[in-house]
Amino acid sequence: MTFLKGILVSLLSISVSSCNFGPQPDKVIKITLEFDSNQQSDIETNAIVEVLKKRISKVSRDFNVEKVTNGHQIAINLKTHHDSERIKNLVTNQGRLDFYETYQMEEMMSFMMNVNDILKKDKEDENPLFDLVKSQGYEGGSVLFNVSEKDTALVRTYLSVKGAESSLPAQRRFVKFLWGRKEKGIEELPLYALKLNKQVKPALTGKVINQARQEFDQLARPTVTIVMNEEGARVWEDLTGRAFQERFQIAIVINDLVYSAPGVMSGPIIGGMSQITGNFTVEEAQDFAAVLESGSIPMMTVVNMDVEKLK
Repeated sequence: MTFLKGILVSLLSISVSSCNFGPQPDKVIKITLEFDSNQQSDIETNAIVEVLKKRISKVSRDFNVEKVTNGHQIAINLKTHHDSERIKNLVTNQGRLDFYETYQMEEMMSFMMNVNDILKKDKEDENPLFDLVKSQGYEGGSVLFNVSEKDTALVRTYLSVKGAESSLPAQRRFVKFLWGRKEKGIEELPLYALKLNKQVKPALTGKVINQARQEFDQLARPTVTIVMNEEGARVWEDLTGRAFQERFQIAIVINDLVYSAPGVMSGPIIGGMSQITGNFTVEEAQDFAAVLESGSIPMMTVVNMDVEKLK
């Protein structure tokens, strides 16, 4: 009996110590977030608090999230071993995921030429828009062209020049121009033309996501796998089926940045499961999965952040 008790005590000791495996918290991070808009109701604020709790639970076991008395701020307090910038990005990422049909480069060429012509001055050899283009997309692709990061604001101004929209066929008036995500070490950004539906919205939004997790693709690159609800799966099957038949790409957009715009190679995707790629690191993919699964939040600003080392 004494021998048996000794075994049980040993097993209990192993079980308790195993709970402490992995990096231990080495800091306390306190963050105060403030809404950019004061239009949130108490119900909406409470829902945002719950979203933030879900996100932080992925990086800390000891945390507290609550709305401040004035109702316009949320206070976060957590113990963690993760970098403070990672935590900041995790709690401020809006997490807006959208899927858009894309226009192909050649479909938008007449519009681009019209924009350039309108902007031209007296000099015949001047091309205000095209002179900013570093490289052009390919026929059948969704990238219109690439420009230097420093010129993106100017290009966006050019694209909204009055009169240019007349060169867009009626069914193409609902277009949204967005830049692609900046790649490390590359100073050029790709421009995409995305289709809006009749309600002036994307084809599908992240509200249909039931699950999101970090995985690896066949080349061992970090990805985010998403699983949609029944409604999302139905829309996704229809969208990917049309993309296959009509040979257009589907832009995967997070917070108004195009992360990728893959084509569909083998018919409609059934079941509502898909992968998001975007040259992620493992940490980035893990955090995006946490953000997408927890749900989106409005834009908020960090008004205070303190980091205190644990002794």
